[in-house]
Amino acid sequence: MALGLVNTGSDETAVVAFVPDRSATLVLKNDTGPALHLKRKAVTSDRAGAFYPTETGFSVVGSDSTGTEHHYGALTTANATMLVPIPPTRVLDTRSAAGRTRLLEGGNQIDSQGRAVAGAWLLVHLDGIVNYGDGLIGNVTVAKTEKGGFATVYGRGAAPDASTINWWGAGQLLSNGVITQLGAWSTANGDYYPDTVAIWVQKSASAIILDVTGLLVFHPESAVINNPKGLTARTGTSGVRADAIKASAERASREVQPRA
Repeated sequence: MALGLVNTGSDETAVVAFVPDRSATLVLKNDTGPALHLKRKAVTSDRAGAFYPTETGFSVVGSDSTGTEHHYGALTTANATMLVPIPPTRVLDTRSAAGRTRLLEGGNQIDSQGRAVAGAWLLVHLDGIVNYGDGLIGNVTVAKTEKGGFATVYGRGAAPDASTINWWGAGQLLSNGVITQLGAWSTANGDYYPDTVAIWVQKSASAIILDVTGLLVFHPESAVINNPKGLTARTGTSGVRADAIKASAERASREVQPRA
């Protein structure tokens, strides 16, 4: 290696030193710029099974049924979510006080029959089930309906116009599958709650039940319900492990949930 010049390494470049005090073999230092600058080389010949850097992560070379080689994006915790099944878990049942313990908002919009009143906005916190998740899969049920109406289950952004479940009369018991994003909630005092889902009940009072069966997460350890010991680190505290999961899962500023 020649100092001060551009150096081209061979297939194998080794720097070896035998120093009794175990000091550094090689120290890279540049007071006016980067100590080491690595440039990406344009790919001129693809090889099946090879990995190449891309703007969004990595791609792997594979071939289709005709033998033509293509670059396929490699999905990782940095650029994709994964589905993690969990035991069916009831996170809301407005018919009982015990079933409403996860409500951050809407607890005062329940009538004497355990129904969310028409126009109620319910916000459910999934604490202890997921940490910094992206979405959920589950089932929403309505019971003891007052008259025809509908409800929307959603995670972030403004309340959508679409409905998740509809009913057309009194006394009905109906359910529907739901896949939706998770959001975050910030109170006027500055308290912040990640992993929330909202339910907007419209046109009619109804009891609302929400069960969760799967989570969409960036990292499987975000599904903390599957780990009864909670977030634990191989070294360090659980807080350190939680921070590491947050760093890999919450990759950008999450949009705070506005009230419907």
